[in-house]
Amino acid sequence: MYLREKCYDIHELAKSNLHVHTSFSGCAKPEMRMKDMVRRAGELGLEMVAITDHFNDPATPILEKNLCDRFVLENYRDDVKTKFLFGAELSAVGVGKYLDSDEVNAKLDYRLYAANHYHLDMWEQPEEKSPRGYAEHTIKVLTALILSHRADCIAHPCIGGYVHALGDDKGSLTRAITDNELGDLLSLARDNNVAWEINEGEAIEFADFSERFWNIGKEVGVVFHFGTDAHTLQNMDTFKNMSVLEKIFK
Repeated sequence: MYLREKCYDIHELAKSNLHVHTSFSGCAKPEMRMKDMVRRAGELGLEMVAITDHFNDPATPILEKNLCDRFVLENYRDDVKTKFLFGAELSAVGVGKYLDSDEVNAKLDYRLYAANHYHLDMWEQPEEKSPRGYAEHTIKVLTALILSHRADCIAHPCIGGYVHALGDDKGSLTRAITDNELGDLLSLARDNNVAWEINEGEAIEFADFSERFWNIGKEVGVVFHFGTDAHTLQNMDTFKNMSVLEKIFK
């Protein structure tokens, strides 16, 4: 549905925020109303914003909700230069297992998939609850997702921050993925027109992996998208931590 051109300039990528939640997502603040988000995007000079509310239940009325947001946007169209995509943060809950139907998938502007929300009850868990066990399972889930052609982009990829079984060492999952495995996965996505998200918060928290992910991605020629996973109006700002990001994404 949407795939930007290859770009390896973090400043250019940050001109768009392709991971933003409205208050429809229970984890987002009440201030995340469409009219206020439109105003905020204009203040920040964002070229593009993707609305990506959580889709953690097959009964989620995401298309109806997006239609309402489109209606609100129409009232501001003459004053808005930002382009809005109305998508969802979809759920790849296991190997070849997705909560969204083919019909819902086809009607979204932007299909951002989370494949590592292991903290949720419906998420498939590997038999081996070790860093390597989760690494192997993550690779299988992402391989199936890429080959399914359901995704435009993969959100906060490979990060183990949601894996309770790993305890406090959340970086152990990504350390268990080899450079060769990461390169193969990134190449597969390149060949199937799937982008990888640079998620601002996760990038900073897991800087070592983010730098490795970025460098291998540039080497194999993947497409990156940028998102802040905004749950507040303040966090729609893609440049607020740019001085930190510049050190990671050289």
